[in-house]
Amino acid sequence: MSLILVSRDSKISFQVSREGEGRVEEQAYIGELISGIVYFYVGARLLRLAARTGEGPERLLAAMFLFTGVSFLLYDVPIILDSEPLWTPFNFAGRLVYLPAVLLLAIFTHRVFRPEGVWASRVPYAVAALLVVGVGGSVWHGDLEGFTVSSPWFWVEWTGYTLPFAWAGVEALTHHHRARRRFRLGLCDPLVCNRYLLWGFYGAVQVMVSLALFPAYSEYEHDGAFSATWDMLISAGEISSLALILLIFFPPALYRRWIQGAPAENAASS
Repeated sequence: MSLILVSRDSKISFQVSREGEGRVEEQAYIGELISGIVYFYVGARLLRLAARTGEGPERLLAAMFLFTGVSFLLYDVPIILDSEPLWTPFNFAGRLVYLPAVLLLAIFTHRVFRPEGVWASRVPYAVAALLVVGVGGSVWHGDLEGFTVSSPWFWVEWTGYTLPFAWAGVEALTHHHRARRRFRLGLCDPLVCNRYLLWGFYGAVQVMVSLALFPAYSEYEHDGAFSATWDMLISAGEISSLALILLIFFPPALYRRWIQGAPAENAASS
């Protein structure tokens, strides 16, 4: 099965504080909006591709990107409408819509990288359980937004939406190592080999974004606002993710020529 690859989202949103004490930088909001549009665009393109090829992995990735794009856009609705009352309901909606995206990534990783692994077939169930228990527990205790780091339910949910990206990154980098050896023997297309590497980087970047949520959410929990520093770092992570996604799915001609025309050692390790 060919490897066509996908993404996640972070759950951070950039908005007014609960007390209405101010906004984070407008650039952060614009970055979130652009991210949502790009994710939705990539998902739509993959959905059209899946309609032509009939391949399951394309459908999984298309659905994942579409859910991610909708989630990002939902987080931005209160800012676009400049309505603080919409803050909590739309954050909750964005939070819920993001959950299927993460689960779809776990299913994709199982079917593409570990189709015959018994333990791998159980990972999506574990992810689903972590997400349902984490979100359900936090909602039961009145935390609809999911930003309360001091709550044990936050950590359950965090594990659920971080694990699939860590797993995808490890599997992709492992397959890239094997693909390099096949590439040197002329048995692997250089773009496919490079795509494994980029997908591995994408998983790693998303894990780093998840780690950056700890201090960002801690400040929000105590101060009622996200700090500009963490907003910028998380935005940088999402921008890097978007760049990787575009290189994976829509590599420009110059990049394709560079990968296909580079010497074997350089192309495989690029």
